[in-house]
Amino acid sequence: MEVQNKKVDASPTKGFFIYMLTRDIDVKPAIVELIDNSIDGAKKIRNDKEYKGLFIKINMSKDKFIIEDNCGGIDIETAQKYAFKFGRSSKRKDDSEGYFTGIFGIGMKRALFKLGKKFEVISTTPTEYFDLKVDVDEWISKSEWEFEFDKVETGMSNSKIGTKIIVENLNTDIVAKFESEMFINSLIVYIQKYRTVEAENGLNIEVNNIVIDYGKEKLLKSKEIQPYEKQIVDESGKITIVAGIANKGEPSKAGWYIYCNGRLVLYADKTELTGWGVENRVYHYSLAEFRGYVYFESQNLLELPWNTTKTGIDTSNRLYVIARQSMSEAMKQVIKVIDEAKRKHNVSNLDELDFVKNASETELNHSAIANISKNKDFSITEAGPTIPMARISFSKPLDEVNKVKENMGERTNKAIGEKLFEYYCEMEEI
Repeated sequence: MEVQNKKVDASPTKGFFIYMLTRDIDVKPAIVELIDNSIDGAKKIRNDKEYKGLFIKINMSKDKFIIEDNCGGIDIETAQKYAFKFGRSSKRKDDSEGYFTGIFGIGMKRALFKLGKKFEVISTTPTEYFDLKVDVDEWISKSEWEFEFDKVETGMSNSKIGTKIIVENLNTDIVAKFESEMFINSLIVYIQKYRTVEAENGLNIEVNNIVIDYGKEKLLKSKEIQPYEKQIVDESGKITIVAGIANKGEPSKAGWYIYCNGRLVLYADKTELTGWGVENRVYHYSLAEFRGYVYFESQNLLELPWNTTKTGIDTSNRLYVIARQSMSEAMKQVIKVIDEAKRKHNVSNLDELDFVKNASETELNHSAIANISKNKDFSITEAGPTIPMARISFSKPLDEVNKVKENMGERTNKAIGEKLFEYYCEMEEI
């Protein structure tokens, strides 16, 4: 007898799904994923890219993890259809007019599962409120994949808006990390590295009441030093490349920095990933002045060359392949000029040269990058030394002056004055 039910169950188990979702992400990038969600909220409510007054506050202990912001909140429709869905829905179009970072639709869920067994998401928008609580073990035991609100309200008039996430019953390895002051400090450094440009414009981020201090990216730029600048506009997005030199005092910061929609995904890279030892020679301490920055922007997040954890680059990505050609060109120019300048002046460090040591710096903030439109090659054009000059003026009888002119074979008063000065210096051997 033929079996009527021909279906085979290929659905994932929740336990295995969570394991696979969290196994390849570390705690620090997971926390940064939650920060990214808040920042995307800030972008939506501040189209002018000014974020003063907005905050993201993180507090962690052995008992719980809390992240809260005042960056707009999550509306109920978004929560029901998109925010808690495992994967980014192709139907979601609300981000089409902005440069956001929520690419695959798994960042928040992956982070929450990574941290603990219970989580609560509380969100307040100008007109709505919801509270969603999830006991992960209970959820795993059920066949349904949906979450359920504990409380939902609409038609409100809220003055304080934002999102608060509380994670409790922390996983054992997380408890150990959150008890460690060394981990807290390393997390702060990590957030500083994998920052976003929004932090330049007033967005305040705190970890256990410590305000994150974001250092600005800077390159030397003066009359003598011109950084490499190039912009590439492609149907998939825009690429802006800036490369040049910085003071050699921080060699650990040498290398390439790669941003996707304002989010730093590769920090001070000195490997084959960015062309070292491939198109150009292997990185060496003698090139500690080198700095290169690549900014990818696209409204289609899948076109950008980042990986799912936003901590690395997909080298096969079309935009990255295009960028690598210009990155190689920039490296060749900068390395060649550095080598030539050191040979010419017989120095091992460009900081030994006054015109480099005293050169002004340009900040690579969002507005400076946005204003790059003309392509420029890297160059160092050393100006000649400036000698302080003084004017000498005196008067003599006209007939005597004319006699001296005739004797010298000169036509101007200036010329005979200069020759008289030179004659005196020669005779007095000064």
